[in-house]
Amino acid sequence: MGTGIVWARWGPDGTCRPYRQRARGLKPTETSYRSGACGRPATSGSQGPLPTCSGMERSPWTRRMAGIGICLAFVAVAAAVISVPWITREDRPAIAAHPTVDPLTLPVPDPERNVADPVLKALPPKHGVYLGVSNFHLVSTPGAVADWTAANGPRPRIVNWFQQWLTGERRFQPQWAHRVARAGAIPMITWEPWSAPEGEKHVAEQPEISLARIADGHFDKLIRAWARDIAAYRGPVYIRLMHEMNGTWYPWGVHVNGNTPEDFVRAWRHVHRIFDRAGAGNVSWIWSINNLERIEGENHDIDAYYPGRKWVDWVSTSGFNWGNAYEWSSWRTADPLYRDTYDQLARFGKPIMISEIGTTGDGGNARVWIRQTFQTLRRDYPQLHAVLWYDDIDGGGLDFRLQGQTAGALSQPGTLGKGWLQKPRFRVVARRP
Repeated sequence: MGTGIVWARWGPDGTCRPYRQRARGLKPTETSYRSGACGRPATSGSQGPLPTCSGMERSPWTRRMAGIGICLAFVAVAAAVISVPWITREDRPAIAAHPTVDPLTLPVPDPERNVADPVLKALPPKHGVYLGVSNFHLVSTPGAVADWTAANGPRPRIVNWFQQWLTGERRFQPQWAHRVARAGAIPMITWEPWSAPEGEKHVAEQPEISLARIADGHFDKLIRAWARDIAAYRGPVYIRLMHEMNGTWYPWGVHVNGNTPEDFVRAWRHVHRIFDRAGAGNVSWIWSINNLERIEGENHDIDAYYPGRKWVDWVSTSGFNWGNAYEWSSWRTADPLYRDTYDQLARFGKPIMISEIGTTGDGGNARVWIRQTFQTLRRDYPQLHAVLWYDDIDGGGLDFRLQGQTAGALSQPGTLGKGWLQKPRFRVVARRP
């Protein structure tokens, strides 16, 4: 016989009468009940009531308690189902989100890249200087270098632009470098670890990007992306990193934003190492102080934050003739402006660059100043091997562009002399990747 299960039904005499029935697809241990509402006998076409023990008489109290039990059981089950997600939410393992890719770390497309090209590093001239210019228009606009040359006479051999780590265009742009290189110049990037405020105002206190945080690796993703893309570019690049660190107006200044000279050296070497590991042997590193003009608040113990001979290719300064534009400034000729700084930099035995030079017309004749200053530099500063005109408007609104009174001033007779301006030299540092 087949396996049977117990069913209960109510007889005419009101007793609970068990009977056996062949199982309907149930396991031997499973029990099925017919029940009616609130424990009452099932009517025709309805299920029987919740059974009591065989032979036990029904009572209103028993039926009432059975109905209450069913309701309570239903409420408990429903509450458990609803509450399980909330009870276990803290205990469930977090579902791994799809990793997001920081677009700053993606390789920048470079259609002009040719992996068969050798990796080149720029060398300083054996004598004379590379003439350069800081003007972003020359970087961003096709043909602008040729236009600048036609307007000013000499062809620039270095073109500099500025990029910040946290604002503006934050990635290395190979198309800008290619544009400069096609014009016969070396691309130079003044690379600034800060968030530049609007209007070019200087906000030195930016704790989120202190020198210690740079040295401790908080910005390594960005640095590695730059190192990778510049290495892939393969052409020579100058990087002027964290310039004018002896001043008080940038967050990488050695005595602002919680920084120390030791932090500067650590941060510089840390960035340099990342580029070395990426194979960016095409980079020349420019350590650039602010001119030592004895402005209050500047630090002049420059040895304390010099990264070391193996970490630097050029030493540099930026110095302007501010004229009478400010209370603290006056008209300055070349020697009072540059001699002290030049002598300090010459001690390091590296080629010297004036990475920003310019003059106002406030207090004197700017055109004459340009001619006399370049004559002095050419004659009396033999370790000077690059000079870059700051062809722009500075954050204070002073216009240093070669236009108006100073238009064509570099082509004045006797200003640049014969044989002083040189074409770039290069060294092959690698043949193929």
